Amino acid sequence: MKLTYAIASGVAALGLLAGAQGIAQADDVRAVPSCVESDWTLLGGVIVTITNNCSTTQQVNVRYSFGGEPFVPDKCHTIAPGKSVTTSEAVWSANRFESLIPC
Repeated sequence: MKLTYAIASGVAALGLLAGAQGIAQADDVRAVPSCVESDWTLLGGVIVTITNNCSTTQQVNVRYSFGGEPFVPDKCHTIAPGKSVTTSEAVWSANRFESLIPC
């Protein structure tokens, strides 16, 4: 019985440690400013329009997913203030827009 309790306690501790590491890693991720907006549609591919409503030029990339797995293409979009860009990925690479990320 004591061995079972010790094993369960060890597994629980590992779960807490993994959760803490996930939180720490999430804090390290830089965010795109809220003045950069996106709109997407699924039409023969995932089409994303990115609009920079900030007063400074922004560099952003798009995080997609395919079947629940993350997919980030090697594309960095430099967008001047007040401008928009449209980018897309084929449905065999990505089937969902997830978020904008800095690049």
